[in-house]
Amino acid sequence: MKKSSNAAMIAVICAVVVIAFSVAAVMFARGNSSTGGDDDSPSLGPLPDAYIGIWELPADSHALQSPRNADMSEDDAIADEYDFGVTMTYGEFSTNRVGGIRQPSYKLTKDCGAEAMDEYGMQSDGIMDEFKENASVDKIEIWNTDETELCDTVFVIDNEYLVYFGSGNFVFCAVKLDAMG
Repeated sequence: MKKSSNAAMIAVICAVVVIAFSVAAVMFARGNSSTGGDDDSPSLGPLPDAYIGIWELPADSHALQSPRNADMSEDDAIADEYDFGVTMTYGEFSTNRVGGIRQPSYKLTKDCGAEAMDEYGMQSDGIMDEFKENASVDKIEIWNTDETELCDTVFVIDNEYLVYFGSGNFVFCAVKLDAMG
């Protein structure tokens, strides 16, 4: 009787250990794939509500950066952007340059610094001259539905301005439209 009691106790302990490791693995996996956490690591998933919405150029807009070989004038590119803007929602990401991506996933890297713009092909030194010194820069990568293809990358400055490649590969700065009610 003592042997079967010990065997049962060992079996229970092993089951508890296996369950504890399983729960820890699930929590770890969820922690790495969710957004909006307190850590600064990049994460793939839905976008925080602060960035969700329609972003448009202000009335007095200009290109922050022109492409080396422009196939259109800056005025034509601005006119296109006034007509289109940028939409970032849970169900769609769209710009005039890349079109629409249904059910996108977003990879948010908080406080990545202006160097991330340089890595993406923008010239941050000229772009960041438009903003206050020590402005925070968040990078948002937009992925397709099954998270296998990077479709676009945009930057949010001080949680207020969206910097992105727009029509003709000009770099623009948009602001989020406030909800009308």
